[in-house]
This record gives sequence, structure tokens and C-alpha cells, in this order.
Amino acid sequence: MDKEPSILFGVDDSVFARQAIAATASLLKDNRNLKITVFYGAPPLELSMLSGAVHVTGKVIENYQKLWSLEQAKVLERAKEVLLESGFDPQRVSTIYEEQCHNPSGSMYKLATFEDFETLALTRGGTAIAPREMIGSTTYRLAHLTDDRVLWVVDPRFLSQNVLVTLVGADISHRVTEYTVRYFSHLQESRFTLLHVIPPVPPQVYESSYWVYTSKEKDKGSLEEMDLWMEDYIREVERIANQGKESLIRAGVPERNVLIKLQSQQQGIARDILTELEKGKNGILIAGRKGFKDIKQFGLGSKANKLLHTAKAFSICLVN
Repeated sequence: MDKEPSILFGVDDSVFARQAIAATASLLKDNRNLKITVFYGAPPLELSMLSGAVHVTGKVIENYQKLWSLEQAKVLERAKEVLLESGFDPQRVSTIYEEQCHNPSGSMYKLATFEDFETLALTRGGTAIAPREMIGSTTYRLAHLTDDRVLWVVDPRFLSQNVLVTLVGADISHRVTEYTVRYFSHLQESRFTLLHVIPPVPPQVYESSYWVYTSKEKDKGSLEEMDLWMEDYIREVERIANQGKESLIRAGVPERNVLIKLQSQQQGIARDILTELEKGKNGILIAGRKGFKDIKQFGLGSKANKLLHTAKAFSICLVN
């Protein structure tokens, strides 16, 4: 893929968002091909109480609206300043401001579609976090929309630039490794771990229209067939992992900094990934949005959905 790396980063007026911008700049400033556009959708101004007050004229309301607009525009400028102060090249930074923005996630998705941004990014939370979600409400909605884009959810508390890349034996893993090379191979002092958690049953089984695997059907023939399926599956994962490793090395990452790790499932695939993140001191997780199974409700695969809603203190990049 020859597409130029591009990120549309949505911010709000929270300190958390500015911290996320700073962390992102620190991570990506040495990728000379990458451009960032910072987006801020200013919320609608609520004038119902003000317009009902005594002695408030139309001129007063008009002046108040102007002051409100100026203050909202400063939110975007502060975010851009943080990005530049963190060392990002000003020639690779632009901004987009939208007034009276009722739906920031919808606005970001439309911009990404019309202006062809490959990646959408924002923080895990900000000024308004829905109580029922562990991520911010805008992030939650955007996760529903971006099945044709890459979604990057940044937690500025990540302390490491080591990268954990999760693989499965499916086409999505080729896109995951390719994306890793284009966006992160400039981190040549970081460690890249290409991880696959081996499930107890090969994923092809779940896709099979004639296989129903129950404890009563463990006859010799079915077990032999499943063993063959598993061998083919692991062989495909190893092939993808080795191709990814070679691509990273060609991009300049030292061979000693690229590891391939295949391990059997212990607690569950998502939980095992989280364990590896913490144990390996990884700050960046790159995963496919969907593998063999998907959850249509979320536009995400089951593992990606669990990781997005459970994990904290690292940045997750979900590749479409």
C-alpha cells in the first residue's frame, strides 16, 4: 500500500485530550511521511436561560455568541500548540474547526471519508464519559462507524513505545503488519513483538457449516481433521509473522528488536493479550478489527471489542 500515512485526531477541551496529543506527537514525530490534522467540533451554545434573563438584549446575546466562538476556537489552537511543542513538524500539521457540532463522531467520520484520512484517532475519554461505557461516548460511537478506517484510541498514560502486534491466520493480519511498518517502523529503538495466541480449537471450525464440535462428537476421525486444520492454521500464522518481521527489518528496525511469539491460550485470547501487554511492557497495541468472527453490533471482532473496552494505560490501534 503506497498511501501516505494520515491521521485525523479529534480533540475536546479536556486536559486529557491535550496530553494525548502530546503523547502522539512524541510517538510519531520522526515519521517524516505522516501528516496529522487536528479536529475540534465545538458544542452548540445553549442560550435558552440567557435569552430569558431580564435586561438581556439581542446585542448582548450576539456579543456573547462571538466570545463563545472565540473561546471554542482557542481549544483547537491549544491542541495544535501542544502538538508543535512536542516536536512535530508544523508543515505536517493542519486543523479543522466545526461550529455547532452536534455529533463529533459523525463529523469525524464524514471528514475521513471525504478527505480520505486513513486513520481516525482520539482519546479514551474526555469531558463527557457515558457512565455505562469504560471509554468516552464519542470514542464509543466512532468505534461503531469506522469499519472501513483504522481507529486509534490513545491513552496518554502509556509509558512505553514498545509495540505489540497481534496476529491471526486470516487476511486481516497482512494489513495489520503492513500498517505497523508504515506508521511505526521509525521507532527503531522500540521492541516489536508479533504475537499469536493459539486457540484450543482452530477458528476454521467456527466458520464450518458442517462441523459442530461437542464433547459427544470427539471421534477419532473428527479429532484428526481438527489436528490438520490446526496445523494449517498455525503454519499460516507463522508465514504471516515471518513476512511481517522481514518487512520491519527492511524498513530499518534492527532484527534483534523484532520478536515472534506463538503461545497457547491460557485465560482467553483477549486476556492473554492484555497479560502480554503488561508483562512485556508494551505501550502500543496493534490489532485487526475483525478476524474470523465479528460482532455486527459493534462493527468489531469479539477480541477487538473486549480489548477496546477493557484495556487501559496503553494506545490501541484497530486496523480495518
